[in-house]
Amino acid sequence: MLSEFPILTTPRLQLRAIQHSDAQLVHRNFSDPQTVLYSNAPAPSLKKVQQVIDIWSENFQKQQGIRWGITIKEQNEVIGSCGYKNIIKKHRRAEIGYEIFAEYRRQGFMSEALNAVIQFGFEVIELNRIEVTVDYDNLPSILLLHKLGFTEEGTLRDYEFNQEKFVDLKLFSLLHRDLLNLFQK
Repeated sequence: MLSEFPILTTPRLQLRAIQHSDAQLVHRNFSDPQTVLYSNAPAPSLKKVQQVIDIWSENFQKQQGIRWGITIKEQNEVIGSCGYKNIIKKHRRAEIGYEIFAEYRRQGFMSEALNAVIQFGFEVIELNRIEVTVDYDNLPSILLLHKLGFTEEGTLRDYEFNQEKFVDLKLFSLLHRDLLNLFQK
């Protein structure tokens, strides 16, 4: 059980707890139509973002999830977030989620952040399986998951109601043994 929120460091990034002082930046990101394009959530108010930050904190306290704010080391301003939700310790699995400001996309930041988060999930949380669902049209996310070694398992038909219609989602997973196999190649 984690008693303190872990800070993860990569060559360019620091992943840390998201604070109420980050709410304006998180709100800006979730208000971007491109960020929420494949989400089933409408753009939240600033008050709702503050409530979401509280939920992320509560989920960490209950050991049910952990959401990091992604920051560039020299700047310490949140440029996105990523982490786990629905951690099920008994089955050693969790879902991963992520988003990043439009101006920081396609620069390798999310790949760098997720590599650290995945390693933390397998080594510290002791996960065996990491899952993610992705909208069929979200090609950048699909390509990222393939790059990270995730396996496409199939289609979840009419899985979410998004943008006034039901949408199919692709289900991806990464198993601990998959990661071990990548290192042995």
